[in-house]
Amino acid sequence: MIDLESILKSILSYETFKIVKVQDKRLGALHRGFQLAIFAYIIYTIINSEGYFKKELPIPGAVRITLQAPKSFDAPDYCGEIPCVYWGANDVQYPNDGAGVAFFATRVKVNKFDPPNNCNFLTASAPNDPCIFNPNIPTPVVNISYIADIENYTIMIEHSIRGHTTDIGIRNGLNGSMDGSLVGTNGNVIKYWNTTSRQQDDPRADGDIMTVQQLLTAAGADLEAVSTAPGAKPGETYRSSGIVIVIVIEYTNVPFKEDTITYTYRPQYIKGNEYKSIESIYQPNGGYLIKERHGLRLVFQQSGTIGRFDFISLLQNIVAVEILMLKFLPEKDIYEQVKFETTHDIYEHKKSKKRGISSNSDETQIESQFSKERMENLNEC
Repeated sequence: MIDLESILKSILSYETFKIVKVQDKRLGALHRGFQLAIFAYIIYTIINSEGYFKKELPIPGAVRITLQAPKSFDAPDYCGEIPCVYWGANDVQYPNDGAGVAFFATRVKVNKFDPPNNCNFLTASAPNDPCIFNPNIPTPVVNISYIADIENYTIMIEHSIRGHTTDIGIRNGLNGSMDGSLVGTNGNVIKYWNTTSRQQDDPRADGDIMTVQQLLTAAGADLEAVSTAPGAKPGETYRSSGIVIVIVIEYTNVPFKEDTITYTYRPQYIKGNEYKSIESIYQPNGGYLIKERHGLRLVFQQSGTIGRFDFISLLQNIVAVEILMLKFLPEKDIYEQVKFETTHDIYEHKKSKKRGISSNSDETQIESQFSKERMENLNEC
């Protein structure tokens, strides 16, 4: 027969915690050891992950890239079957000002297209109009040529970020307060910038200066390597086909310095990509001067985390000492009796009251029973 009363007692019972201080050196040593390990792990985690900062993703600001030609040119070895031209930075970089992107020519070709019979290509008004532009009748100005000494051109990068929930707003450069580094794909630091090094590079420049070669080295790229782009000809190099490099600027706080942020340039070239740009310049005679450039395409992305100090609460961790105590030690039965204590049935106590039994008598009996059980447990221990 099902004992409904026993089932109800089991279901409707309430469990509460009882704290017992166990006098056992083995458990105590394990407990303190686990506590020390957890404390060390928490401290390591806070320091390593900068858990004392309230962090957020930086809001990207402006990234400005400018190019400068070397003060003196060399005659590169790659100038041979394909000749070289020595262009100024204003022609090598196209367009001259881009937001977060830049393009530097490594191979160029320039053609001029003069309109026939003093026509104007822009005024062609009929299908058979002789003034319709014909790209197949060029007048060469510069045959296919490489840009000489492109690796020794210098790049200056200026960038800034701001916070979303914090009032952080900062930029690099002489007037900024951020130090930075250029890190290669192998983790090696190619170049480092601080206020002193920027002054040494150029006291008038308000950004980070690096050579094109330093950027290529950090990205793991070689312009003389054979291009893997689908449109490249057999044996064609990246210098000829062009190449794309993505540069991530990663921001982070300097440990234990609330208002000091540092950044890292992490470039990586994209395999299988090429890049070409065509500039069409309208001429006074109604014709065009068309500059075809293949070269180095730079794409900048700003990421990382920035933050300000914020008070944090650490959650107390519970370790597995109790499992060891209650399940594996030889004295597990004694520990279980001491740790867990079951009260007498309070419902029966209430029923006794209803039957008219003296509450004082019941309470005396319950207290006597509790005392007896405690003594038995202590004697067993």
